[in-house]
Amino acid sequence: MRFSILTIVFLFSQICIAQNLQMSVLTIPEGLSKNANSVVREYKQVYRVRSRREATLSVRRVVTLLNGKHNRENQLVVHYDNETKITNFKATLYDVFGNKIREAKKSEIEDVRALSGGQFYTDDRVKTTTLTHTSYPYTIEFEYEVKMEDFGAVSSPSMQPQVYDQATQHASLVAYVPQDNELLYKAHDIDDPVKSTDQGYTVYEWEVENLKAKSSEPEAPPSTQTLPFLRTVLRDFSIGEYELTNRNWEEFGAKMLQLHDGIRELPAGLARKVNEVTAGLTTDLEKIDVLYKLMQERTRYVGVQLGVGGWQPFSATYVEENKYGDCKALSNYMGAMLAEVDITAYPVLVYWGDRQSQPAEENFTASAFNHMILYVPGEDMYLECTSNLAPTGYLGDGKQDRNVVWLTPEGGKLVRIPAAKPADNGYVRGLDLEVHPDGSAAFKLRTSYVGASQESYRMLASQIVDHTKQLEVLNRWGSLPDVSGTGYVLEVDPGAPHVDLAYETTLPRYVRKLGKRMFVPINKLYRHDDVPDKIEGRQFPILRTAARFYVDTVNLTLPENLEVESLGEEKTVYEHAAGEYRAEVIVAPGKITWIRTYKLFPVQLPASEYEGYREFFLKVSKAERRQVVLREKRTK
Repeated sequence: MRFSILTIVFLFSQICIAQNLQMSVLTIPEGLSKNANSVVREYKQVYRVRSRREATLSVRRVVTLLNGKHNRENQLVVHYDNETKITNFKATLYDVFGNKIREAKKSEIEDVRALSGGQFYTDDRVKTTTLTHTSYPYTIEFEYEVKMEDFGAVSSPSMQPQVYDQATQHASLVAYVPQDNELLYKAHDIDDPVKSTDQGYTVYEWEVENLKAKSSEPEAPPSTQTLPFLRTVLRDFSIGEYELTNRNWEEFGAKMLQLHDGIRELPAGLARKVNEVTAGLTTDLEKIDVLYKLMQERTRYVGVQLGVGGWQPFSATYVEENKYGDCKALSNYMGAMLAEVDITAYPVLVYWGDRQSQPAEENFTASAFNHMILYVPGEDMYLECTSNLAPTGYLGDGKQDRNVVWLTPEGGKLVRIPAAKPADNGYVRGLDLEVHPDGSAAFKLRTSYVGASQESYRMLASQIVDHTKQLEVLNRWGSLPDVSGTGYVLEVDPGAPHVDLAYETTLPRYVRKLGKRMFVPINKLYRHDDVPDKIEGRQFPILRTAARFYVDTVNLTLPENLEVESLGEEKTVYEHAAGEYRAEVIVAPGKITWIRTYKLFPVQLPASEYEGYREFFLKVSKAERRQVVLREKRTK
């Protein structure tokens, strides 16, 4: 941020009348606003634990917005529920000099239910307000206090003093915890706390200051692992009538399993049904398959989370009567049906998502989960109980290669779901292209999708029955080149994560004609040509979590009067820790066949390897744009 001499003189002339110099842009330390869209002037949290079920959190956050790229830093959002009360909520706006402009009006404060996808009812709520000003820079002071009477929804605080493109002048967290309890913590780029005692409390104090702005980078770990971040949890806490603990995973799991006591008993009618449909089956695998399909037919996923229900599943009887449940309730329902036929299954806590902001770790026991599934140890099989479409035993994307907690009768067990292999997720595509003298091409497609690559197609087939509308969606996705063709087939395998797609059409102007030559792109429609951004001085490690394979075979049939003038190299091979790319061109009379296999591997690489990482994808992108030059056959 730069000022002319006249501007500086004018600004300083205003200081004497400023109402609050701490809010003035002029008091930002020199250089702290460089490369920043906003500057956190003060971020102070005071956490006072009264007991294992009661606490208060007081927060004051002052942020100066330097421009319009501040990523909603002018918005205050506070979550609460029926066991949480907001006792203070205030937002105040200041101009560039620190003069108070106004406070948020009552009409500018919203208080709404916090519903997310699939939720039917929850007592989670959000109180929010947004303040704007006519010109930048300006400063907003947010103050709020939350009183927690139960740790079901809101627990111990975390501290992330800055986000990307934001500097921080000063941030602190002070926690008062009764001496018969303990505050456990895990930090990234934040020093250990200063500890003291005060009238029966252990006091933990963290403080950071003068943090310069850092820019986000593509394919980096979550910001909790790249920017300063602190997470805290109470060692012992209560939810409703249940006493829970974060002492270790074994005790954590044992306490969590108490929330499942008395909820697995099946209604008599359902128990009879379970035994009827499994009668005569000789293997556990057969019984699991039949009961999983029974669950899918009889229930649907709906989030209903009230009070302790955010942690405790609804009973099997509740699900049977209402025909719905959340992930915990449906996992319990499926587990109850399996127990009826003497098949053991464990509830499993897992984080569902591509990038875990707070992965579960051996040396730090704390809930790092947003989902529950089921594990059948006898078959080494995980069951995703919220899907009405998934084949039995198909876990789905975004749940592999991470630590999860089994809730077993012996307590919690931290285990790791293995990483997916490229062969698990991808497609095999065959494309016949008959090039015509006018530059058009007859197009015939056959694709088999498996694993994660088939999920969206399976969903499409279940949600949209009309083929015309399916074609429109597939065209928007880029899966099909138009909607006017024939031979369309979208076939879903009910017993495996596999979908087949077929289609035929004619593509006008597929090739480019220039005089007596034709320029024919080999892979015009289905290129893999995404290249990471060029970055000078990469700061953060590289993280890719996806494992994929893509096999394309393109058969080009050429016009009789044309021959190949230019083809390029016969074989192309690129290898890197992030992937393998292999392509081969085979020429026969009147025909060219291009076969490409492309694999992507999950990788974690240091920032120093980013240039080589990006170079691999540049090479792939260039290879995917390959074209063949044809010319009229020469006469002797």
